[in-house]
Amino acid sequence: MTRIKRGAFSAAFLCGLLAGVPRADAQEVTVEQLVALALERSPELQAARADIAVAGGQVTQAALRPNPMLSTSHEHEPGGMTITGAEVAWPLDLFRRPARVAVARGMADVTTLAIRDRERLLASAVREQAGRVLAERRTLELTNEALTAARRMRDLLDRRVTEGGSTKIDANLAAVEALRLEADAAIAAGEIEATTIQLKALVGLAADAPLALGDSLETRAAAPAVPRLTPAAAIETRPDLREAIARIGLADARAEQARRDARSEVSLVGGWTRNHWVFPQLGLDERGRTTPIQNTFHTYTVGATVSLPFSNRNQGTLASAQAERQGAEALFAARQRAARADIDAALARERQARRAVEIYATTARELARQNVDVMLEGYDLGRFPLSDVLAEQRRYLDVEAGYTAVLSRAYDARAAVARAFGETP
Repeated sequence: MTRIKRGAFSAAFLCGLLAGVPRADAQEVTVEQLVALALERSPELQAARADIAVAGGQVTQAALRPNPMLSTSHEHEPGGMTITGAEVAWPLDLFRRPARVAVARGMADVTTLAIRDRERLLASAVREQAGRVLAERRTLELTNEALTAARRMRDLLDRRVTEGGSTKIDANLAAVEALRLEADAAIAAGEIEATTIQLKALVGLAADAPLALGDSLETRAAAPAVPRLTPAAAIETRPDLREAIARIGLADARAEQARRDARSEVSLVGGWTRNHWVFPQLGLDERGRTTPIQNTFHTYTVGATVSLPFSNRNQGTLASAQAERQGAEALFAARQRAARADIDAALARERQARRAVEIYATTARELARQNVDVMLEGYDLGRFPLSDVLAEQRRYLDVEAGYTAVLSRAYDARAAVARAFGETP
């Protein structure tokens, strides 16, 4: 069998694998810029943020005092007598307004912190989905580069067969390998298109909007660790835990409101009545002339109405608020334990993932490249058939696929740490 020179053969594979591929024409953005864009444009967050305005309106409403009530009446009897009156009742709203405002503010705090937690989870979801896009992109790049190298090898062997310098079986093996890689590239292209569309949906972009990530798994893995809070401080600042604490405060505020509403309610009452009396008989005035018997009287009243809380003292509302507080305390304890576990687990995964990346980057990939070089040299010397060379090249691609998986794990681990520490841009 005629040998193929190692320089041309290795260039067809290794140089193709190490070559870059052109990126999309869309303006490149980093993952963190994409997270910030998602927090600004996400339709779900925009809808949820309307609840903050709703809660703010409820706080304003709770601070308002009740309006006075005016009642008027006019009575006309057949005999000509008329009674006209007006009454004003002014609720004093004693002791109730501070508790009412505290409940409204507590609900506003819970709503705001719940949305902050949704922002934390959305930021994490965008980071994770961006990581899938980066992983699929690296897979597609490696597959395309391997496909380019396989096609060069196939074309080279086809020419050698035509010249009588190689066997037909070697050319067929190279052609099959190129077709296999072409199918893999088609699958990888579909995956990256699908994951990119899902990422755009998270961010709030249209499916056909241009999007190009400027980051890569390698640069993200090599980036230095950002300064972070201590786990204890992170737990205190996480919005889901602060929301649980706010729910405890809301339950206390509702209990206080129930106690205050159970007190007597006092309203000041003032009234005026005009009575005009007319009788059918006639009387005499001071001069002895006949005159109708009639007169007008004005009456003024001032008083107060007081409710008497004998049977209804808001016992049910108070019991409900106390039960709500117990549930909020249990929720806080559960979230606190879960947060601590999230932080510890995320840090452990990140630590081991960094070690795995280092192993691949410094040893495994280099050895895999050396193995391909050895097989190529042996093929040039006639020691190995082409099928063995192709098998070794596939093993090299498997190593690269494993490196992609490890990089993706490291990326996901860092994203999990950011989520556990409650980080948003």
